[in-house]
Amino acid sequence: MYKRVKRKKLGREKSHRESLMRNLLRSLFESNYVVTTTPRAKVLKQEASSLIEKGRNIKEEVAFRRNLQNLLGKGVLVNKYYEYVKKENIGVGLVRVGFRDGDSAEMARVFLLGLDKKKKVTKEDEKDEKKKTEESRVDRKVIERNIDKKVDKTAVIKKTERARSRAGI
Repeated sequence: MYKRVKRKKLGREKSHRESLMRNLLRSLFESNYVVTTTPRAKVLKQEASSLIEKGRNIKEEVAFRRNLQNLLGKGVLVNKYYEYVKKENIGVGLVRVGFRDGDSAEMARVFLLGLDKKKKVTKEDEKDEKKKTEESRVDRKVIERNIDKKVDKTAVIKKTERARSRAGI
C-alpha cells in the first residue's frame, strides 16, 4: 500500500531508484541541465531543491560535506555545489520540451537557475564572430545611409505546416 509515500516510485526498486537519482543529480550539477522524462524530472526537481535548501541552512559541516561527496561523487562537483549555494537567485527549474521519438514519452528539461550554459569556443566560432562584427559594421553604414527608409517588421508570418499529433503522424 502507498500510505504517506511522498515521492514517486518510478517503477523501480529502492536501490535502483536511488542510483538513478544520484546519477541525474550528478549530471545536473555537472552540466547545469538534464533532459529526461517528465516523471523523472519532477522527482529530480524535488531532490535537487531539497539538497539546495539543506546547503543553504547547514552551510559547511563536515558530515554534510561527506554526504555530498558520496552523492555527487567528485570533489569538483561538491565545490561547484557550494559555489552555487552561495549565490542569491538560485533554484531548480523545469520546462517541458516535447515528446521522445521512439515511444512518445513526454520529455522535460531540469535546469539550475542562475547558471547559463557555457559554450566551448572553437577556432571556427572565433572566425564567425569576426565575420559578424565586420558584417555589422557594414550594416551600420547601410543603415546610416538609409535612415529615411523604414521597414515594417510587425508583419505576422503564418505557419503552413499542419498540426502533428502525438503519435508523430
